[in-house]
Amino acid sequence: MLVYLGLFIVGLYILPKILIDFIQLRFIKQKLDSPAVILNTEDYQKAGMYAIAKLRLSIFSTIFEGFLFMAWFGVGFKALEAFWISTHLPLFWQNLGFFLGFLVIHILVSLPTNFYTEMVLDKRFGFSKTTMGLFLLDCIKTLVLALLFGSIIAGGVIVFIEHTDLWWLWAFLFVWVLSIIINALYPTVLAPIFNRFTPLEDEHLKQRIEKLLDCVGFESNGVFVMDASKRDGRLNAYFGGLSKSKRVILFDTLLKNISVDGLLAVLGHELGHFKNHDILKNIVLNTMVLFLIFFLAGVACRWLLDIFNLACDGGVLACVVLWSPIVFFWIMPILGVFLRQAEYKADEFGASLSSKTTLANALIRIVNENKSFPYSHGLYAAFHYTHPPLLDRLRALEYDI
Repeated sequence: MLVYLGLFIVGLYILPKILIDFIQLRFIKQKLDSPAVILNTEDYQKAGMYAIAKLRLSIFSTIFEGFLFMAWFGVGFKALEAFWISTHLPLFWQNLGFFLGFLVIHILVSLPTNFYTEMVLDKRFGFSKTTMGLFLLDCIKTLVLALLFGSIIAGGVIVFIEHTDLWWLWAFLFVWVLSIIINALYPTVLAPIFNRFTPLEDEHLKQRIEKLLDCVGFESNGVFVMDASKRDGRLNAYFGGLSKSKRVILFDTLLKNISVDGLLAVLGHELGHFKNHDILKNIVLNTMVLFLIFFLAGVACRWLLDIFNLACDGGVLACVVLWSPIVFFWIMPILGVFLRQAEYKADEFGASLSSKTTLANALIRIVNENKSFPYSHGLYAAFHYTHPPLLDRLRALEYDI
């Protein structure tokens, strides 16, 4: 049965994902032979080589992901179940221990790839500023948070599995509520665990930002600067939180490398998402995906575990974790259509608050600083991009490329 499962996963996920990466890789190599756009020639070549390196790493990671998937069903789940049965703990704690053990191992085996990405590849191309100490500290914090929230989520779901027939429906509702709470807590409780946030000191800029927020009725509990530069040199800004916890977050790198008008244009784009109710729409879309994942779990996971003679309810949750990337991979082309259309509309609104040229120049500045390769194959963009390729956004803004 393991062979059939392997063939199924390879055909459904591994090969299609690798094939799309290869198509993108070949496409970028072809574009590197053409004249540079947006970036100067040196940065254009550098951005292309970085994109190629990331694609090669993605191909390796996908192959490793396939081996890991099979290893869990081949020996990993059975070994974990045997260990927790041997503890003679109450069934609930055996199930919870099974899932947390799976979660810790799953996180630890991904560390080498994360380390290579952040400490080798990103440093080679001049992006990462993370020290070894900061990397290890981030890993520890991530593991602790994963165990904390993993315990809460797994504990609740296991109770539903043990005591209800439609456990997957109740589990979906439980996880959905928790996700809303986590989003609300993120800017004020979770994000500060990893970064320092300080109120924006530039009063003139703060007043201009607040005036911009008032234009669309966006109420926030402050404008904050994040010390992103201690990890990375790339630029960004975002609105975080829900309801009264909403914050305007500016990367310190953005403040240093973009004009005030450009920064306001970028924030205008983000406010476009608020004006167009994209936050609510994204919650609806994410809810649909979460429902689909738990529905599939209710239909298939227990059946799959029974085939491999696994009785531990914690294995159901482990299956959800393993199957989620596959679900997201195939649903992304559908979600991406809505997400990319939302970006165009947000660009349109952001440009109306400043001008199309101002927003276009700001986007170009960000791409120049982030060394993002401006081209992408349509198929790759469909499966991976939540934002339209930059050149498409610039054309929509009537920018002369």
